[in-house]
Amino acid sequence: MKDRSFLVVVLFFVLGSAMVSSMDSLSYTFKSLFYGVAMIVLLALGLVRLYKYFTKTKQY
Repeated sequence: MKDRSFLVVVLFFVLGSAMVSSMDSLSYTFKSLFYGVAMIVLLALGLVRLYKYFTKTKQY
């Protein structure tokens, strides 16, 4: 279930960025704000995933 919510958030920001960039009716300020929030969230999620991956105990 956690992976599903993670994928939904990633998909929202990736597809949202593509949609926002193609809309000419939105202001530049809103576009910049959306891109900034998307970059921060995606970077934070990536760092959390990397931390969990490297701290996971490996069993042989």
